[in-house]
Amino acid sequence: MKPARAVRSRTALGIAAVAALVLSTGSGGPAPPAGPPTPRPGVSVERGRYLAHDVAMCVQCHSPREEDGRIIASQEFRGAPMPLVSPYPAARFALKTPNLRELALSDPEAIVRLLRTGIARGGKAPDLPMPPFRMTAEDADSIALYLRSLD
Repeated sequence: MKPARAVRSRTALGIAAVAALVLSTGSGGPAPPAGPPTPRPGVSVERGRYLAHDVAMCVQCHSPREEDGRIIASQEFRGAPMPLVSPYPAARFALKTPNLRELALSDPEAIVRLLRTGIARGGKAPDLPMPPFRMTAEDADSIALYLRSLD
């Protein structure tokens, strides 16, 4: 191969490589807005609703109540005064429950981590009477997805 021809061949290969890179990564312009992530198999809003209401029963402590004790449906998961008093005087007991709707919108991974490991945002277990859940990834993700769907 003659030297000039070799340079042209390398130049052509370089241009082809750059073109392939540009085509595979897009035009270099802004990326289109991402839609909501597609849930993994086994993760659904319906499953999250079932778990939060009927299994883990998050709704019982994290929702304010009427004077007669009924949960205020429009305020479910918005946080509430703790409806229980600690039977253990030396144990630290939560006085108020967090607003899970707000937390699910601002930091859904904190909910998932808590439900999977029992560790809260501050790096420690939450105060009693919050149980130390050890849920599967699918169940924890379903609850977070359900809570996000409420607003």
